Amino acid sequence: MFRGHVRVGIITAFFAMIPVVAWILYRESWSVVALGLHWWEILICFALCVLGAMMPDIDIKSKSQRVIYAILIPIDVILILSMYYREAAVIGLFGILPNVLKHRGQTHSRLAAIILPAPLLIIPILATGRLEYQQLGVSYYIAAVFGYISHLVADRKESKT
Repeated sequence: MFRGHVRVGIITAFFAMIPVVAWILYRESWSVVALGLHWWEILICFALCVLGAMMPDIDIKSKSQRVIYAILIPIDVILILSMYYREAAVIGLFGILPNVLKHRGQTHSRLAAIILPAPLLIIPILATGRLEYQQLGVSYYIAAVFGYISHLVADRKESKT
């Protein structure tokens, strides 16, 4: 199922770029030039959507879990070494939460789709006092939630067949 969820995440990422791009345009006062300046943000959002599609399976030993932790652990270490302790704590907390939950229980819910990507909103707010960086988390969050929900929809369709 790993490949299936990655494929669904990639397809969903194209659709997720609609609200992501709309948010970037809104944030940048509807300047189309901003899209050219924020191409990196769009690429990150694309990747976050695909990772979001893997997130519900983080509660079991799976390829999704290995991929996500291979990304989270170095980020957490960098935050600690950079003395961003609150931000590292947020990632650590949200990183261990799925391991105390049962599979296809809490992580396979719409509530989890809203809560588990929340660090993408929280960390930019904690890390900086600059408004443009605080708002950066919104596009990341939108992409991850789209990906997460795509996983739930794919699982639901799979269970019906």
